[in-house]
Amino acid sequence: MNTEAAKLAHLLLDGDVDASFAFLCDLREKGWTSVDIYQSIVGGAMQHIGFLWEQDDISVADEHLATATCDFMISRFHAQAKRKTSSRKVMFLCVEEEQHTLGMRMASLLFEENGWRTRMMGANLPLEHAVSAAEKWKPDVICLSVTILYHVPVLKSYAEALESLPFRPKIIVGSRLLSMYDLSPYCTPNTLFITDYKKLTDWMNDQSEGKASGAS
Repeated sequence: MNTEAAKLAHLLLDGDVDASFAFLCDLREKGWTSVDIYQSIVGGAMQHIGFLWEQDDISVADEHLATATCDFMISRFHAQAKRKTSSRKVMFLCVEEEQHTLGMRMASLLFEENGWRTRMMGANLPLEHAVSAAEKWKPDVICLSVTILYHVPVLKSYAEALESLPFRPKIIVGSRLLSMYDLSPYCTPNTLFITDYKKLTDWMNDQSEGKASGAS
């Protein structure tokens, strides 16, 4: 973990929204991009906090405080970002019983910076409700999030059902598990797997330039 991520982790564990927000703004003034801040600093800080919780060095309450502080802080930070213009739409959701939303929240903010209209459906969304919501809004892209290994098997039913909708949305799966496991057997051949925010923004840039996309 880098020094900046360690500093942010300390501020988040203190529940200090103002100081953590100012810290990120200072990084932006120094030339850090939103992608690098979310990937290396915020992501690194939250991974460290998760490690501390797993080691029983902090309590569940400490972890919840840090997560809530982080969520509020990145919303404030995002409000200061410059945005491009696009007419495309993207919907985000966690598969059933999956409760971790912070990673896809940062992904949604990067989509918004690139001008996309976003719709955050949140945690633990049953498939039938995901399909219904998608049919009504007709997003160009649907992003699925899963962070717990025993939730992975349901991915296939989500990917197949959503990809087969008449308007043929692109399905993207984002997960920290991708660095450790091959999730392709649980999705479709057309599913796009995103392992980090840099690859996500590269893919978005490809779309704006009209390039073809594919799973990685």
